[in-house]
Amino acid sequence: MKRIDESSPSDRTDDDPFVPGRRVDAEHGGRAIDWAAFSHAFTPTRLRHRAISVSVSTDDRRYDLGEPVELTVTFRNRLPFPIRIRTDSPNRWTWAVDGLREASQVPRTVPDRPAVFSFDRRERKRFRRRWPQRIQVADDRWTPVDTGTYMLEARISRSDATDRGLVDRTEIEIMD
Repeated sequence: MKRIDESSPSDRTDDDPFVPGRRVDAEHGGRAIDWAAFSHAFTPTRLRHRAISVSVSTDDRRYDLGEPVELTVTFRNRLPFPIRIRTDSPNRWTWAVDGLREASQVPRTVPDRPAVFSFDRRERKRFRRRWPQRIQVADDRWTPVDTGTYMLEARISRSDATDRGLVDRTEIEIMD
């Protein structure tokens, strides 16, 4: 009796389009391009940083003393291809009140090791945070702020974020 297929399954993995972990472009029968890696390799660093816009906004400019402040932080890739930006921390972005990261005087616990903040083409990432008008002074103690003007800031976690335009600020007033 004659066998129809004399080859073993291990011989057929090279031409099998359904091998796990292998991406195939259905139209052309070849491998698909990893556009994020391609754009990272060929897009100049200066252009990558200019492609990302950062904005921070609040739902109001004036707040009563003790009223929580709602922050909206938006990052947007303005280009029609993916962009990756290297960061100094696994926390890819931070917010601050008058220079105090996340309204805290307590040293941060996240290790400083590089990471990447990735954006698909024309992607917009929006985050919301609430600041209860308090400053953290110890792990378990917060103190309320006084009336006055406060600067809220959002930035991508890079030491050169200001120089590269990866920071935005807005000012609010707290009244009695």
